[in-house]
Amino acid sequence: MDKPFIKLFHTPNAAYFLDVNKDVILPISESSFQYLKAVVSDEGNGFNMPEELADLKSQGYLTNESAVKRVEHSYSPNLEIFLQRKLPQITLQVTQNCNFRCSYCIYSGPTHSRQRAHSNKRMSWQTAKGAVDFLWNHSVDNSQVNIGFYGGEPLLQFPLIKNVVDYSESRFFGKELTFAMTTNGTLLTEEIIYFLQDHNFSLVISLDGPKEIHDKYRVFADGRGTFEAVTKKIELIKRVAPDYFKMLKISMVIDPINNFDCTNSFYLGASELRELHLLPSFVDYSYEDRATTFSDEYIWRHEYQLFLAILSKFKRFPDKDLSPIARAFITRATTEFARLAKGAALQESDIPSGPCIPGQMRLLVDVSGRLFPCERVSELSTAMCLGSIRDGFDIGKAYSILNAAELIQSECCRCWCFRYCMQCAKTADNESGELSAATKLKHCKESQASAYNKIFRFLMFSELPFFYSKQIKAGQKYEL
Repeated sequence: MDKPFIKLFHTPNAAYFLDVNKDVILPISESSFQYLKAVVSDEGNGFNMPEELADLKSQGYLTNESAVKRVEHSYSPNLEIFLQRKLPQITLQVTQNCNFRCSYCIYSGPTHSRQRAHSNKRMSWQTAKGAVDFLWNHSVDNSQVNIGFYGGEPLLQFPLIKNVVDYSESRFFGKELTFAMTTNGTLLTEEIIYFLQDHNFSLVISLDGPKEIHDKYRVFADGRGTFEAVTKKIELIKRVAPDYFKMLKISMVIDPINNFDCTNSFYLGASELRELHLLPSFVDYSYEDRATTFSDEYIWRHEYQLFLAILSKFKRFPDKDLSPIARAFITRATTEFARLAKGAALQESDIPSGPCIPGQMRLLVDVSGRLFPCERVSELSTAMCLGSIRDGFDIGKAYSILNAAELIQSECCRCWCFRYCMQCAKTADNESGELSAATKLKHCKESQASAYNKIFRFLMFSELPFFYSKQIKAGQKYEL
């Protein structure tokens, strides 16, 4: 048997293989698993193929060649149409300044040399108005549009934000218009809170956990901790606008060298926070060319809480005692599970699953009116600049960003996690002015590890009703 284009998985209960071309995960017997394991490791000569695998091969599974012959996004021919007519939102970088100096922030400190630093640059009314007009002119086919505000700390420019909102509401009459803002919260006042509530703002406030962890990273420009200032403003929202408070989202950046239980107990114990929508994410040190470090203790405590979150889905653990952090992660994973269960066979012309449509999915307008795919890319990189509100989109640049996987086409076509890759063009950007194949390849192992873990969790989740049906049925009769 030629080496098939597959990836093997083995849980404590069962064996599987992912047929990469068909994007289907199939359960197999232990003997079939051992046979395929020998084949993919080039030790399979002399073994007889199990009948189960012979039957699957006759049905078109276990082929050895990738179905993908050319790496190109299916939207590529229509990219210009999407950018010219279907923009759903823009994010305005109203200032590059901030009253915080968070240690992990890509704009703070000299260690983040691959990204701009905080500065006193701010967006003018002329640029802001031009950005709103740009969205109007490029959202012809959209009935819904969103305008976000970004910094730095956007509330340093609250008068400009008010002007943008007033102008946008008159400009977009007839469309459903919403606004969004992520803020550190310390500049909120009753006036600002009522304004945000009255104008349909989706509000996200950053809070990384208890005081000892939050203040370790999130400090004022003079070095003072910010925990008390942030929590007082959250309490203010609850007091003056209780209905709006229920819609508040909390962004929590997790450094996984810290004690998971410490952060978890804070959100479990803070009754005013535990019911809010939590947005947890791990700290990103990619602009320092180093990986995020996960302590062994953090991993096992986090995994244990995820396990409890899965059990709660089957009434085997009380939801009231569930970690809000684990709940947020498992809610996100549930969406991924649905995608894993559906499958999407590889096509002759295809693209790894990581990239979004640059500028169409998200679009950042910086203080000077330059366009970038999103706020996560480097503003120092000419390779990431999509044009400007004055000159319009550079379609060629957008095409290169959308199809960054072309740089490593041969490797991508033969990669088992083609459908599960999370790399976008950012991982190919080395700030040289051109996207780099060597830079992109450095991120492949991390992407593969992430894909493997997602699929493994999906399999474990899928096994629960089958292997533990008696326990689940028993658990549904009572709350622990």
